[in-house]
Amino acid sequence: MASIIKRKRKTKITYLVFVRRKGVKAISKSFINKTDAKKWARAVERKLDTGDYSDYSEASKLLLSDLFRRYIGEQKHKKKKSWKMYEFRCNILLKDPIADTNLLRLSSKHLAEFRDRKTKEVGPSTFNKYLSLISVVIDTAMQDWGIYLPHNQCRLVKREREPNPRDRILVRDEYSRLIEACALSGNKYLKNMVLFSIETAIRVGELLKMRYDHINFDKFTLLIPETKTGKPRTIPLSSKAIEILQSMPRRLDGKIFPLTIDSLEHYFKIAKRKAKINGFRWHDLRRHACSMLFEKGLNVPEVQIFSGHATPTILLNTYTKLSAEKIAIKLKERG
Repeated sequence: MASIIKRKRKTKITYLVFVRRKGVKAISKSFINKTDAKKWARAVERKLDTGDYSDYSEASKLLLSDLFRRYIGEQKHKKKKSWKMYEFRCNILLKDPIADTNLLRLSSKHLAEFRDRKTKEVGPSTFNKYLSLISVVIDTAMQDWGIYLPHNQCRLVKREREPNPRDRILVRDEYSRLIEACALSGNKYLKNMVLFSIETAIRVGELLKMRYDHINFDKFTLLIPETKTGKPRTIPLSSKAIEILQSMPRRLDGKIFPLTIDSLEHYFKIAKRKAKINGFRWHDLRRHACSMLFEKGLNVPEVQIFSGHATPTILLNTYTKLSAEKIAIKLKERG
């Protein structure tokens, strides 16, 4: 039932409307015209009768920054594998003007302005990750915190077109130059880390967390207990991979490659400079390794065991670059 209260002010008269229903939080709004107040009350009552009313009052009091802080404060992001990056991006978003946008008033215009600012600093794929994060936080507010919104505005914004995936691998004599430079880099682990990565297609995070108790030297396998997907996997090891491991001195702490990601990148950068190799990243070793495994005659499911990809699409489109010249030689040999 709606009730209208006439309120006298110094310079004007206003009408405060209350709509109350059992089991529903009282809904109120102020008007300067009694006719408008009655119309609004009837409209709200109709929506309540049909069960088609959501109370947006809480959303109207919040800024996007409130959601980002609550998301991190409740450690929602720590359910993600790459939670540190989520936290980093939330802190970046808190410094952007979009954080001061009222949640209920957030529109595609605000998001388009955010896109125009952000794409001056980062590439399309990184912008898409920021947009996805905003969308995740808003979904959390709607689903977990009971904050009503008409819809998630992020779902109405077109993502930026991302560039074609990288296809860089070691070509011609780059492999031998890189291995030689790694041996002279000043770090005794770097050469073996590069060689082992090419033999196994292992991710850098997995490489740095390897321990001797993860290796079964009898069965030629390596257990990777913590992966990007959150599921452990076991990969086969070639004879060369085993030789690399056996050639290294055992450490008391059980680690195989005791480097941090920063120190690894530092020494790898030195090696690339000495080898005069440009446009190559550590992650490109994974693509080079997958391509080499295919050239050795392994099929897609077999290479998937190494790479850990759940489906072959990313493996074939992003992590494989076969040599047309080598394939032509094989065809010629087979007649």
